[in-house]
Amino acid sequence: MVAHTASVAHAGTTSAGLLVLRLAAGGFLLPHGLGKLLGWFGGPGIAGFAAELQRFGLPSASPLPLLLAALQTVLGLMVAVGAFTRIAALGSAAFLGVTVALNLSHGWFWMHGGIEYPLLWLLANLSVALTGPGRLSMDATRQGMAHGR
Repeated sequence: MVAHTASVAHAGTTSAGLLVLRLAAGGFLLPHGLGKLLGWFGGPGIAGFAAELQRFGLPSASPLPLLLAALQTVLGLMVAVGAFTRIAALGSAAFLGVTVALNLSHGWFWMHGGIEYPLLWLLANLSVALTGPGRLSMDATRQGMAHGR
């Protein structure tokens, strides 16, 4: 009974904390996707992203760079707003897992091209996938409408 009372008392702060986590996890992924997709924020655009894929020895033929950039953008947006959150956060974590794997040879520190930064965002997205979106999300709104609230 005490645990339930404590969880109810902190439901508002928990949802606010999950909102902050989602905004960070998706919000940091989103501009990277837009940089690849549209060249925004100093990003490489589709042609530059295709060249990056090629440098890593990955397939870079059209339409793969476009699809990957669009996927990263959409997943980041979905996590940030809390839409189909668990699936989007798992997809984002998988996307970032590839980034971690590609940078393993560079060591830990991001300042040397290592895995520190992408691993942080992988873990943030994994945390969102495990906890869910919270009350302040599109998922909660959608579920409320489905239950007549």
